[in-house]
Amino acid sequence: MAVYYVDASAIVKRYRSEQGTEVVDALLNEAPPEDRFYTSFLSVLEVTSGFHRLAAAGQLEEALIQELLARFRRDLNAQFRLWPLTNDIVAEAMGVVEEHRLRSADALHLATALSISALAADASLVMVSSDRELLRSAQAAGLAILDPQAANALSHLDQLRRSGTR
Repeated sequence: MAVYYVDASAIVKRYRSEQGTEVVDALLNEAPPEDRFYTSFLSVLEVTSGFHRLAAAGQLEEALIQELLARFRRDLNAQFRLWPLTNDIVAEAMGVVEEHRLRSADALHLATALSISALAADASLVMVSSDRELLRSAQAAGLAILDPQAANALSHLDQLRRSGTR
């Protein structure tokens, strides 16, 4: 079994065609049934906010935003396990800020991923993100990483699936 923490920067690629979309699609569509995908309630807020900001800027039509958000909510129910933002996560994020000097939202993502990783002792957790600072910090904290925008991301995903992440 592989365990993935997918942040908002990766999730949004599922709904907008951009660099890394095919990697996120492969991650989610071609996953073995035992793989687990987690995200935080913070990601839900970030994705929803991001889509509405695109509509406000005139980059996407409001009707399309509503369609994308409906798909996102269906995927959340079908594919993701949502992790709550608890007082413990916030406290852990404060330590992450001290150690890695991340922005607050990235610290919350890393703290969440580390909490999930601690509970998934039989599998290593892979942080999936397109945020380079977050990925560097996740790797420094001992997590495997996958950047959907990296040139070799599809082969790296295959390698992660074949390796000890199960």
